Amino acid sequence: MPDDKPRTTRGKMRARKKRSSGKQKTAPVNPNEGRSMLIVNPAASGGEAARLTDGMLAMLRDLGLDFDFQFTEHPEHAIEMAREAALKGFTTIVAAGGDGTVFEVVNGIMAVERSKRPLLGIIPTGEANDFSRALDIPQDWLTACSFLLSSKKRSLDVGWMEYLAPDGVRTGYFANTVGLGFEGEASEFAAKMPEALRKAVGGKGTRLLSFVVTYARYKEKDMELVVDGQTHRVLANSCIIANCRYFGGRMLMAPEADCSDGLFDVVVVGAGFGKPEINVPPGAPAPDHSALEKGIAKLKMARNVPRFYRGTHTGDESVLLLRGAKVKVTSPERMVLQADGEVIGEGPFTAEMVKAAFDVIAPEAGQP
Repeated sequence: MPDDKPRTTRGKMRARKKRSSGKQKTAPVNPNEGRSMLIVNPAASGGEAARLTDGMLAMLRDLGLDFDFQFTEHPEHAIEMAREAALKGFTTIVAAGGDGTVFEVVNGIMAVERSKRPLLGIIPTGEANDFSRALDIPQDWLTACSFLLSSKKRSLDVGWMEYLAPDGVRTGYFANTVGLGFEGEASEFAAKMPEALRKAVGGKGTRLLSFVVTYARYKEKDMELVVDGQTHRVLANSCIIANCRYFGGRMLMAPEADCSDGLFDVVVVGAGFGKPEINVPPGAPAPDHSALEKGIAKLKMARNVPRFYRGTHTGDESVLLLRGAKVKVTSPERMVLQADGEVIGEGPFTAEMVKAAFDVIAPEAGQP
């Protein structure tokens, strides 16, 4: 998450109910008893979250929610805040921001044992909000604030992961999706764009520009995937390991994914000539693909871009779909890794599903 702070308010402040001389409003009954910690990323959506903060706080006070709140001030700050709030006994932690904020809060929640993990609430104020969208959480922040008093809850799976970070091998968790390959490089390019340029073109413009530039110079990867013990090797543009349906800014990348079924949906995009090799002996050399094969893989990926948003790409011959609870992805080439929209490292990558890892304020699957 960006380091800049659009406003100067810092630290933790206690929300207090305002006194009025007239008739007192009756606050709705909150079925989620106990104190809540509201963690706000003021830099989300280009600083839009900071401009909404006063309105959010006023709305939550009117609803009678017993809460404290804190602003994030640097990357991974929300991890620390969520972990500390969980250890202090907060019963609900609300992430106000985008997918990156939720990613950090989930990692903080997962740092404590299951019986002590607070309930997760989400107020979507990011640009994509893929995770909350997949859970049918209201995307309007006003409605999302009111929804925090809902009795609707569900248990969610989470992905444990191991990957290569700049400081060595690291582990962590992802709630929504991870992407290896093209999406990682596009996200890396966007993160390195000058701040002035990002502000000038906006969030959608940043994503489009990073997509175009990355596509022009991207080289397809020879990837080896081991899914629940079965090995697959394929020339591909990217590999997405999905816990939920949406990815990369409202792309319906894994339309059948269910974040409570104990399985990842693995989507390999832009597969080259022929079918992938299956049950390859460990250590076997990667096949030698020509420049023509790699070019065709790139063209197949571009052809499918409009289909990604509709979820109609899954029947294409260049898309490989796999399902499993354990996934390992390796390549002799560099694979940039992004998790829930955040560039966090590179492959090799290993993931394992953790069943019913935490609870979230959201409708049960298939319910309004």
